[in-house]
Amino acid sequence: MRELLHLDVKGHRLWGTYHPPAPGTRRSVGVLFLNPGHVPRAGHGGLSIHAAEQLSARGFPCFRVDLPGLGDSEGPLPETTAELYQHVCNGGFVEMANAVRAELQRRYVLEGLLLGGLCGAATTSLYLADQEPQGVLGLFMFEPEFYLSEQEAVGVAGEGAKDESEPESSRLSLKRVTSKLFSYWGWMRMLTRENEYARLFKYVPFPRQRLLDLLMDWDSLPAVANVPLVRAWQRVVERGIPVLVITAEGKLRDVFFDRIHRSALAGVRQPNLTRIRLQGTNHIFTTGGAIDTCVAHLAQWAAAHFQGGAAHLPVMPGAVRQGPERVAS
Repeated sequence: MRELLHLDVKGHRLWGTYHPPAPGTRRSVGVLFLNPGHVPRAGHGGLSIHAAEQLSARGFPCFRVDLPGLGDSEGPLPETTAELYQHVCNGGFVEMANAVRAELQRRYVLEGLLLGGLCGAATTSLYLADQEPQGVLGLFMFEPEFYLSEQEAVGVAGEGAKDESEPESSRLSLKRVTSKLFSYWGWMRMLTRENEYARLFKYVPFPRQRLLDLLMDWDSLPAVANVPLVRAWQRVVERGIPVLVITAEGKLRDVFFDRIHRSALAGVRQPNLTRIRLQGTNHIFTTGGAIDTCVAHLAQWAAAHFQGGAAHLPVMPGAVRQGPERVAS
């Protein structure tokens, strides 16, 4: 069963969907799904819907809410996708997401909420988990993006930086020819099989991992890292709240997460961090049956850490692994 809900917060009327828990199973911890980028609250391929239905069947009150300007909620938005991306990267939705969390927690008498979603939702949720540890009891991040936009990264000294000594006219005349051949991001997308040349790997032997190792210094943050988000990640993991990270194995965000995680948390124990890598899928999990796999892992993780609605519990032996990642087919 689903119910339409509206929230009047900070001068905005926001629309969402409430998935009540199954009769007799209600827990005192809810789950809030945020918008994946500019996509409405249903999520790509109905990911958020399927997850909310599975979790509500296990007793979690679940909520999918459109933030201002997204889905059914009115409000201002940046004019371009790149500007929206930077708005999210800079924490532009965090204040509103926190107001939504607080209102849901008050209205439904909850101890706190598990918070997360895909891509941009993961970014907003991580910032909020760092700022509101009493209200955000757990964090789930699907395909999190810890780097700046490609447009902004070009201006960052280091990886992806352009040569300012080169005349503008020369850059323009060669741009079309060299945009991928001499582009850091072009190579990264090719090596992570996310551009049109990836299909060549099926026919031509290619030392993909060796080239990735040459491009990536695994022991330091990349110049294109979203540093405030990385610092939030460090604090959240070190605090020990349950965190679930699911990525598409071998894809761009998976590779960047590995590098950032290794450099930011080297030597730090991570008993409540669960990492899942999904094989044979894309960024939005719409291929290879990944949506069902993702939802199953989320439901298992939530049930293991929040039995009976208590605040985050120690990891149960055998329920989720400590430290090492898992690869799911």
